[in-house]
Amino acid sequence: FTGPQRALYDLVLASQQAAVEATRPGKRFIDPHDATVRVLAQGMLDLGLLNRNDVGHLDDVIEKRHYFRHYMHRTGHWLGLDVHDCGSYVEPTEVGRLSERRDPLSGELIKDRPSRILRPGMVLTIEPGLYVSPAPDVPKEFWNIGIRIEDDAVVTEDGCELITRGVPVDGDEIEALMRG
Repeated sequence: FTGPQRALYDLVLASQQAAVEATRPGKRFIDPHDATVRVLAQGMLDLGLLNRNDVGHLDDVIEKRHYFRHYMHRTGHWLGLDVHDCGSYVEPTEVGRLSERRDPLSGELIKDRPSRILRPGMVLTIEPGLYVSPAPDVPKEFWNIGIRIEDDAVVTEDGCELITRGVPVDGDEIEALMRG
């Protein structure tokens, strides 16, 4: 890794770890995404990918979706017999109930049915990323770097198990593998 590549890689890995921690029975499908966004947005501020003077503090970045510039997709999707399985993202037991929230992709305030509750045996992807395009207000050393870490997770009785780990994901381990 170059220094900037490593900084972004470590940030994406930390965001994935936050998503993994949020993937457990009783949590909602949206919770891993929210955990990812919080870590990525703070990292974008810390690394200067977003200018605090322009975008404000962490809660402003999340509420106004300033992070979307470098992270424009959801953190995961259901996984089943098809790559993008078509299971509902809405909790079936709460069909008549509405909650108010910001849509993570459009940013609009919407009234929607609550996100699906995670239960043991459910399988989903956890795949955060960062994508930095050249722009005058972005430090040049980060230009044209894209990082995405993808794993598949099975919700267990007390958390989740990543079922796609067979390669190093820690930055030091990756660099050692590349050297050797």
